[in-house]
Amino acid sequence: MTAPVPWTFRRLYTLLDAAVDPGTWWPADTDFEIGIGAILTQNTAWVNVEQAISKLRRADLLNPTGIAATALDELKSLIRPAGFMNAKATYLKNYTTWYLANHAVAEQLATKPLRDNLLAVGGVGPETADVLLLYVYHRPVFIWDTYARRMLSTAGYSLPKGYETTRRHLATAERQAKFTTTEQQQFHGLIVEAGKQATAAGGWEAYWQWLMQYRHDT
Repeated sequence: MTAPVPWTFRRLYTLLDAAVDPGTWWPADTDFEIGIGAILTQNTAWVNVEQAISKLRRADLLNPTGIAATALDELKSLIRPAGFMNAKATYLKNYTTWYLANHAVAEQLATKPLRDNLLAVGGVGPETADVLLLYVYHRPVFIWDTYARRMLSTAGYSLPKGYETTRRHLATAERQAKFTTTEQQQFHGLIVEAGKQATAAGGWEAYWQWLMQYRHDT
């Protein structure tokens, strides 16, 4: 069972906001830590990222000067719980170099050139760039991750494959919602939590039926 179209982005936001508690998202103490988490969470579960971040925190390395000064092999060892440690250690070094050179002036850039600038950093793909835009630089961008694409497919949208193609395909529909940055952050947290609940429920089809019943009952 899929939802009848139209389920606008604004209606989806309202639906999830009434039924789901997103908790704190993105969990971090500093802008730099958000970036570290965004890179470490690539292709792994957040629980693994938390372990790696805890090790970096105990080593007093959740800061750009600390990461920049740390030997690559030591960094690999510290972030091992997040998986793909060889690649991610290099990505963290790349991001740290960019951050030290650009963070102070990044707020002055318009969103598109800032996104392009981030995408030029080795290890920062479209999803990671958008997370940085949303949570570090407070730009009202939507995160078109797997959680979101599964939700949108169940909500009646026909989606192409991949992050960037989906972003381009549904950009107009998303812009019509006119989300603020705070709402985009909230929506992302809601979608992540709903995605976890959907997995526990046996998939988005079953979870959507629960959402419809919850909406009816309330």
